[in-house]
Amino acid sequence: MKLYASPASSFARKIRVMLIEKNVRHDLEMVNLSAPGELRKVNPIGKVPALDLGDGRVLINSPLIAYYIESRFPDPPLIPADPDLHFEARCREAIADGVMDAVTASLHEMRFHVEEKRSTAWLERQRGKAEAGFAALENVLGDRAWSVGEAMSLADIAVACHITYITLRGPQFFPQDRYPNLTRLWKKMEARDSMRRTTPPRG
Repeated sequence: MKLYASPASSFARKIRVMLIEKNVRHDLEMVNLSAPGELRKVNPIGKVPALDLGDGRVLINSPLIAYYIESRFPDPPLIPADPDLHFEARCREAIADGVMDAVTASLHEMRFHVEEKRSTAWLERQRGKAEAGFAALENVLGDRAWSVGEAMSLADIAVACHITYITLRGPQFFPQDRYPNLTRLWKKMEARDSMRRTTPPRG
């Protein structure tokens, strides 16, 4: 298997962390998304992560890649086998991914449009999505050690990877004092070897 990723992508980092946690052998190619090169041949839409399975199949969506990895390499489990917990973990992942999408869209708008040409209403909608998503994740986590069940899961990985990106690129979207439960989880996750080995650049 060959994983195409970029150093800053929290979606790609989610997959990298899974592979490290499961000790799955794989090749890794870091891609400059401004000049994706070979990535275009693998993923026509030029996004990461992309996982080349080596048999002509390529997976190009992080939830799909995560599901494949869990199915192919079940130990240690990162998506619970119990149907209810499985559903909860995937729901938490989806919320975290949705928050990241909203923040990324906001940062793009602020970076590439001068202030007088920005859509204030559109930016407010994106901020509202991020705030609602974080609030939902904060409330469901409560004082529990993990997002779902009694062990780390894909939900925790997704939450932590996205929060790290946001605190580096747009910390105003994640005021830590507003989300103490998520902050606690995030800091615990960042202490793991798999997270330290995939820390994104600050620039």
